Amino acid sequence: MKKHERDYIIWQNRAFRFYIASRLLANKELYGPGAFCGNQAIELLMKATLIFWDKSFIPEDASHKFKKMLYSIGNKAPIGKKLSVPEYLFADQRYQSVARYPSSSRKGIVIPSTFVEDLDSVFTDLVALVPFQFNSELLHALSGKEYKKLLTLRRGNKQMRRLRKLLRVSISNAA
Repeated sequence: MKKHERDYIIWQNRAFRFYIASRLLANKELYGPGAFCGNQAIELLMKATLIFWDKSFIPEDASHKFKKMLYSIGNKAPIGKKLSVPEYLFADQRYQSVARYPSSSRKGIVIPSTFVEDLDSVFTDLVALVPFQFNSELLHALSGKEYKKLLTLRRGNKQMRRLRKLLRVSISNAA
């Protein structure tokens, strides 16, 4: 296994944990923390994608610059230009900051009813950009090895069939 492949899986695992947390929180109507975790999941998976495709990419230098990372993914990853992330997920870093910190500026966050569906779609689109998937927490969840995570992952998730196909996990193997 090459270093960029190993590093990709490490970053994808961390993104997956925030993704599962976001889905769980949003489904429990804890929208602010769910929005923050969703933002983190997408940011971490974008960084994982760039780690895989761009040997010169330094995640810490990217900070929270979604637009810059989207542009880089479009240039570095094959079919990366097709990646679309709803702007509300990163606009003014509201999910990153306002969702966590009380503010006197009266800024709020808008969490549309499509939040979880949008999150599922973007997460899956990012996973699809990287052909290397090996022994990840996502793979373990899809295969049923981590059953509680599988339950959280599949609840209302229209991307399940696509995720299973991308990771080559058959339904008969999954719980």
